[in-house]
Amino acid sequence: MALNCGTAFAKYLLCFLNFIFFAAGGVVLALSIWLAVDNTSFLLLTRVSENESLATFNQPSVMEHGAYILIAAGGLVFLIGFLGCCGAAMESRALLTMYGLMVIVIFCLEVTAGALAAVYKAETEEELQNFLKHTLKKYYSTQDTANSVTVAWNALMAELKCCGVNNYTDFEQAIMWQANKSSSVLVPEACCTLKGDPMKFIPEDDTCLGSPNRENSYYLTGCYGRLKNWVEDHANLLMGIGIGVAALELLGMLFAFCLCCSLGQKIK
Repeated sequence: MALNCGTAFAKYLLCFLNFIFFAAGGVVLALSIWLAVDNTSFLLLTRVSENESLATFNQPSVMEHGAYILIAAGGLVFLIGFLGCCGAAMESRALLTMYGLMVIVIFCLEVTAGALAAVYKAETEEELQNFLKHTLKKYYSTQDTANSVTVAWNALMAELKCCGVNNYTDFEQAIMWQANKSSSVLVPEACCTLKGDPMKFIPEDDTCLGSPNRENSYYLTGCYGRLKNWVEDHANLLMGIGIGVAALELLGMLFAFCLCCSLGQKIK
């Protein structure tokens, strides 16, 4: 028997939505693989572009780490989109079942993580603070020897106008930064009050690096506190995004399994 109107609508909607994820994941996956295999081309593009902020990301180690992260993310989105789109278009119960199960697993992981973070709020905050300190201590370096962690930390400090996890003293434990910086430097450029484009990391006061104070830097303002305040200020927005994502996942699961049931009846 033919699919009824409601089931047909679920089929086309499921196919359309997952085609978007399939296409987006494919583009990200292709670009990230290209970046991992041939980052020289990307380096040339950043030099040709008039956007000087891109120079921050043209370190080979930064691009390599970023490429691997994008490959993982793009691959997951591509796979889920492929299963959902092709499963609906081909009316394949096997593909739709795999799609539904993958979405269920992701949904359960998200709900579990959210519940644990809410129940163990103090422990979560402590672990986050320890994680930030660990990345700063082990991987943060100077701009000349920047890696992906350095770029991320510099962008965070410039955007939130902060310095270190708690304050500038955290950089005393930053092994790579201490090994590569000048002996007279006490704080990195991102801790200073910056002029122009923040991503260029140009201090307004040239003496900031060696003599930071409240006027020329944010050396006493920790990024953990700033990050915590930002999350609290945008809690409603973040909650709305989370609910929206969860609703899409639930709709995807519902449409997939309804279509599977309808196809099962069709076979009979």
